[in-house]
Amino acid sequence: MSRERERKVSGSTSKRGDETPQVAVQALTPMLRQYLRAKESCPDSILFFRMGDFYEMFFEDAEVASRILEIALTSREGGRAGRVPMCGVPHHAAQGYIAKLIKAGKTVAICDQVEDPKQAKGLVKREIVRTVTPGTVTEPSLLEEKQNNYLATLNILDQNAGIAFVELSTGEFLATELDGPATQANLKEELVKMAPAECLYPPSVAGHQWIEELQTELPDTVFKTIEEDLFDGHQARKMLLDHYELHSLKGFGLENLPVAIGCAGAALGYIMETQKGDIVHLKPIRVYRPQDHLVVDRATQRSLELLATMSEGKRSGSLLGVLDSTATSMGGRLLKRWITHPLVNIAQIRERHEAVEELVDAPQKRRAIGSVLSSVFDLERLLGRLSCATGTAREMKMLGDSLGKIPELRSVLADFCGELLRELRDSLDDLDDLTSLVSEAIVDSPPITVTEGGIFRDGYDERLDELRGLVRDGKSWIASLQQDEISRTGITSLKIGYNRVFGYYIEVTKPNVHLVPSDYQRKQTLVNAERYMTPALKEREEEIVHAEERMMELEYGLF
Repeated sequence: MSRERERKVSGSTSKRGDETPQVAVQALTPMLRQYLRAKESCPDSILFFRMGDFYEMFFEDAEVASRILEIALTSREGGRAGRVPMCGVPHHAAQGYIAKLIKAGKTVAICDQVEDPKQAKGLVKREIVRTVTPGTVTEPSLLEEKQNNYLATLNILDQNAGIAFVELSTGEFLATELDGPATQANLKEELVKMAPAECLYPPSVAGHQWIEELQTELPDTVFKTIEEDLFDGHQARKMLLDHYELHSLKGFGLENLPVAIGCAGAALGYIMETQKGDIVHLKPIRVYRPQDHLVVDRATQRSLELLATMSEGKRSGSLLGVLDSTATSMGGRLLKRWITHPLVNIAQIRERHEAVEELVDAPQKRRAIGSVLSSVFDLERLLGRLSCATGTAREMKMLGDSLGKIPELRSVLADFCGELLRELRDSLDDLDDLTSLVSEAIVDSPPITVTEGGIFRDGYDERLDELRGLVRDGKSWIASLQQDEISRTGITSLKIGYNRVFGYYIEVTKPNVHLVPSDYQRKQTLVNAERYMTPALKEREEEIVHAEERMMELEYGLF
């Protein structure tokens, strides 16, 4: 995608990216020039620039981030330009720091190494692989379990207003269009009820007074202007049709809602660009009408203490706090929406009442349902992370374990005869093929990250088993080599060790150096010992390293 397009999506209105380094670019080191090239495409984001085991930040980003994160601001040699500001965070702990920046209203662009440093010629190639914004967060540590994290897009054309809401962590996609004399008031109420984490709109809307009122009503929402043409109806329609592989939007009920189409297309385009790819887990767009639910404005929510108490603004003590005995995060989010969007359809209300009555009259079965559900993880968000390629093997295992509870849940629901509970039971698919695959493929205790290896069970993949055998055989050979070398040299304290920097080595203490054979090649000198390499050990080390690299690549590809 062109740089101009990237700037449109990022919502950049300033030239901060051009002003950051107050030095001539050519005076900087090659690495810092690479940093600035990446920074050009995300001038309004904090750039996390991967360097080994750390994400580093430079120039103004470092100054801003160090204040928010409360970490030391240091400096780095920048070439002829002198030293430049720098700060950094460990790669393995990045989520916590990203969370802090997101809560401060910042966005974070992740610039990762996209080639093996060992194979790189010159600078390691780096690319921005994802931009984390308040409305596109998927990491569990950055989200409230029982609270939706919506990205909203809105636009007004003439007397019509459109809104789209996307919950990237769950794949939920909503859209609506409002008209009539109370359009702006209804638009405000809808946004306040949904309380998005991030709200995007075109410059033509930015001047409206009610935008400022919204910002006051939603102090935790990040408001951002993006380019007008991202809301273009023709462009948005094409993007939606391409994404869902459709010929028409009639099936969504969107066909005659041009403003809503523009908002939905803008939301999809923004997400695809920040996530750097297609988002396969997005559900079909659900068009809803605010009039299908009882209007509960902000003042009513407050006075009735539906979500928070009036005195302290706490969830505990509110209607939601009293009612919420849900066993899953998914249920908690659904209950909150039911409270803020009460039904007005009498038939649907009666269905719910009948289901509640059945559950109240069967306390033993109700407890059994709760017991099953309490062992189910957040399926919506697990699927979202795995679909966005940000999930882990542990989350895949959690998904399989949760889906494995479906037959038990169907069994518990078997004797209920009310229409709503019966429909829910009959709609459950056991997904035996998927649960069996996860069980057969993933080990019982998978590693935290995909790059650690050891994800798949022995016997799952023949090529993987072969490589593991090569590594195990090689390490067994090295273990036996130690005894052979002790016997050959007579050095009883001789040992074979390994570290990530030097690889395998034979270590001999200084008093025994005179016993070292002629085929030993000095590798490292320590205070009390010498470390050596032999041709045979070097050859076997290369075989092991090569097999391990292939093994890791294969595991990553299989996952």
